[in-house]
Amino acid sequence: MGTLRFILAISVVISHSGAIFGFGFVGGQLAVQAFYIISGFYMTMILKEKYIGTNGSYKLFITNRFLRLYPIYWVVLAMAVVMAASGYYLADKSYIWQRYVEYFDTMEIGTFLYLVFTNLVIFFQDAALFLGLDTTTGSLFFAKDFMQTDPQVYTFLFIPQAWTIGLELMFYLIAPFIVRRKMRYILILIACSLALRFVLMFGYELNYDPWTHRFFPTELVFFLLGAIAFHAYKKISTMDIKAFYLKAIWLVMLLFTLIFSFLPFEYYDKYFVYLSLFFVSVPFVFALSKRWKFDREIGELSYPIYISHMFLLVIIKALNLPQIEGMGGLYLVVATVVFSILLNELVAKKVEKIRQSRVRKAA
Repeated sequence: MGTLRFILAISVVISHSGAIFGFGFVGGQLAVQAFYIISGFYMTMILKEKYIGTNGSYKLFITNRFLRLYPIYWVVLAMAVVMAASGYYLADKSYIWQRYVEYFDTMEIGTFLYLVFTNLVIFFQDAALFLGLDTTTGSLFFAKDFMQTDPQVYTFLFIPQAWTIGLELMFYLIAPFIVRRKMRYILILIACSLALRFVLMFGYELNYDPWTHRFFPTELVFFLLGAIAFHAYKKISTMDIKAFYLKAIWLVMLLFTLIFSFLPFEYYDKYFVYLSLFFVSVPFVFALSKRWKFDREIGELSYPIYISHMFLLVIIKALNLPQIEGMGGLYLVVATVVFSILLNELVAKKVEKIRQSRVRKAA
C-alpha cells in the first residue's frame, strides 16, 4: 500500500499549497481519513501477528509506536522553532513566534504549559481546534467553532498539521484493548461512533470543521474499519485470487485517487464512494503489494512528508520563488519529497533498527 500512502501524503501537501496542473488528488480531509483506515489495518496486523506471546507487552507496543513517530517529529519541531525564532529576531518576521510574544504576558501559566506540552508530545493538539484563548483572563475555553475565536489556539502550534498524529496516538493507546477482541465488539464500537456522528450533525447541527473530521470519538470509525479490513485480508489470503484481479483493484484505486479532483460529481458523493471503495480495496491491495520492496520504501516517506511539509512551506514562501502557471504546489512537493528522503535515511532507518532490536530481544 506504499504507493497509495505516498499519494495520499502528497494530497495533503497539495491541499496546503495548490494543485499541480489541476491535480489536487483527494484533498486533505479525505486523505487523512483514508490514512486512519490504513493505520487501523496495520495496527491490527501487528497486534495480532507481531506483538504476541513474549512480545505481547503493552509497554513494548506503545514505546515502539512512540519511537516510530517522535524522532522525526522532534527533528522537524526543533527546526521549526529555530526558524521561527530566527525569523522573528533577525528579520522581524515570524508568525508563530509573534503569537507567543504578543500573548505571553496575558496567558495563564496553565495555558502556556498546555501549549508547551502539546507542541512537545503531540497529545491534545487536536484539542486546540476545540479551544479558544480568553485574552482578558489568559485562560482557555471550549469553543464550538474555533474559526470564530481570536486568537485561534491552533496558531500557537509549530507543526499545526500534527493534530492528526494526536488522534493516531489516542488510537494506539486503546488499540490493544479493542482490535484483539471478537468482531462483534468492533462492530458495536463502529455503530456507536457512527451514531455519535449523526447525533452531532443532525441533532446539534455540528456539521462543520472541526466536528466533521477532527473529533476523535467520531473519527474512531475509520480506524476500526481498518481493523475489519485486516480480518477481511486474513480471509482472502487463504483464497486463490489471480494476480490480474488484484492488480485491477490496485489500479482502479490508484486512478481514483489521482483523478478524484477532476471527477464531475458533487464532492460528498465522491467522498463517500471513495472511502467505501478504499475500505473494500485495502485487503486486496495489501495482498498484492506486501512483498513489493519499492512500494514499501516509497510508503515509508509518507510520514516525514506529512510532518515536514508545513515547515518547508514557510521557507518556500519566504524565498518568494517565481510562480509557474498551474504549478502552485510544485516547489513544495519537490522540496518535501527530497527533505523526507533525507529524514528517512538519517533518522527513521536508524530508529527502525532500534525498534526491531527491541522486538527481537523481547522474543
